[in-house]
Amino acid sequence: MQDHYETLQVHPRADVETIQAAYARLRERYDPARLEGSAEELQELARRRRDEIERAYLVLSDPERRRRYDEELAARQAALAEERAATGEEALDYRPLPPARGQERPPGFNAQPTLRSGSAPRRSGRATRRGALPVWLAPTLIVAVAVFAIVLVTLVTTVYSLPPGAAPVGGPQQAGTGALVSAAAPTPDMMAIINQFEGQIVAARQVARRAPENPNAWIELGNALYDSVVVVRERLASGDQNLQNIYIERLPRWLEAADAYRKATELAPTDPVARADLAASLCFYGKDTNDQNYVREGLAEAERALRDDPEAARALLSKGLCLAFSDPPQVAQALEQWQQLIVLPGAEPGLVMQARQLVAEYSR
Repeated sequence: MQDHYETLQVHPRADVETIQAAYARLRERYDPARLEGSAEELQELARRRRDEIERAYLVLSDPERRRRYDEELAARQAALAEERAATGEEALDYRPLPPARGQERPPGFNAQPTLRSGSAPRRSGRATRRGALPVWLAPTLIVAVAVFAIVLVTLVTTVYSLPPGAAPVGGPQQAGTGALVSAAAPTPDMMAIINQFEGQIVAARQVARRAPENPNAWIELGNALYDSVVVVRERLASGDQNLQNIYIERLPRWLEAADAYRKATELAPTDPVARADLAASLCFYGKDTNDQNYVREGLAEAERALRDDPEAARALLSKGLCLAFSDPPQVAQALEQWQQLIVLPGAEPGLVMQARQLVAEYSR
């Protein structure tokens, strides 16, 4: 059963105006005119997505149809809960992961835990301080630490597990450069890596809906969406056609991540990190859909971030990517941005590593 609320990205209690605004935004995003010249697979995906959006709006915009749909949805959810309770089946646990506290997760760490039937939600004994974030919000925002640790372990594991002569993963800039030569299905371990952020997206979206005036909530949603698509992009060089198909399905998430980062920049206009991630999201989408309008928009956002903070390491990385993705590619200017990042005092080691990898790739 299609979740019409998820399709329109609105809360089940959203009012008519919110539903209409979401419908108009999504229709514009999947307008066929915006995808002219892109891959046929992407155009087909957009057509299917437009059909889902139209079906969802047809139901949710009509009060009587929406009432009947809500009743059917509630009945299905209740039946599913009873079935799980009867069979002892474990459901996915979308509650926040415990913080990584700056350390790598131990071997065998389960990034997508399950919730046994009848288990009670964790409760916090802490009271909310006046002026502080709500009790339920703070632990959820810690997800960012867990996401970073998981992605770092994934990158290191992938680099050292490649057989000799295989195309190096190296970072986002490597994605999509390899030839698609194999149609073997991804292994279960690979699918676990690819899907590790799905629960985080659900949790982060709920937080953003509950705290729409908090820029950090939108940043965490953008991060979860961004990571869920870049983790597939980084593996396209393996030549797996199934991964290519998954990536095509997830391409619109670049724009969803950009929307989340844009909301954060509206709430915190001088935050260079959110603006830098907005720039990267736009440029990745523009490159992979052959739409230079998005690349130019992303480059403008990266330049604005650097005007606000000339030593913003993430903005230097993003500007370099946008320059490299331009048509024609501005490789010399991109290398200059990444070299500045490498020698920048106090830059995050992870960003420096990515910059070195980009320099090595684009200097060949």
